[in-house]
Amino acid sequence: MGFWGTMLVACAEQPLTELAGVRELEGHAVWHGRGAGGWQVVQLHRPPVDWRVPMTGSDGLDLLLESLLAQTRRPVLAATVLDSDGAQLVGYSPGAGRWSGWLMLERMIEYIGSPYTDPLDDYNEEDLPEDLDAFWQERYELACRPLYELVPPAATAAPRAVAWAVEAGFAPEVDTVAAVLDGDGVFAEEYLLKLLAVLGLPPLSAA
Repeated sequence: MGFWGTMLVACAEQPLTELAGVRELEGHAVWHGRGAGGWQVVQLHRPPVDWRVPMTGSDGLDLLLESLLAQTRRPVLAATVLDSDGAQLVGYSPGAGRWSGWLMLERMIEYIGSPYTDPLDDYNEEDLPEDLDAFWQERYELACRPLYELVPPAATAAPRAVAWAVEAGFAPEVDTVAAVLDGDGVFAEEYLLKLLAVLGLPPLSAA
């Protein structure tokens, strides 16, 4: 069974688990990575139920990120992971504000549920074409379309992610970030670490 939960990314002098909002969730923490310059990632297993994908800006996780931004005065980021198959990203920075994107949306869309998954169920087995690969690809693209209207795909999300990273003191390339946002990995939580590296964040080791 894969990981269900949220990865919080922030930069602070004190442990991230000691900041208000995260401190109350410390019982959910299953991993805490720390890197140079105060950058940290805390992995929270099954955090509050109101952190539901898709998040559009008024969710409990957004409120926590806004609080962390105010406390640290540095860019913050979260990835809510569904069964290790994919994640929604939400980032905040002092200048650029909020941005959001996806990691491997097609792989995790079935966990998001109706109405987004309705195109995956609305078919007659007797009418299935010979080319099932093309059929299912079309169905998944149809299912993802309204979610991409809520949270943009890689090409649109990448410049916002780069703006976030620039405010954090890094200088990633938009094309490189877009390629990772549009890529695929085995475990979404590990793929997030690849994205962080591409954005410029330092390597992390267990605290």
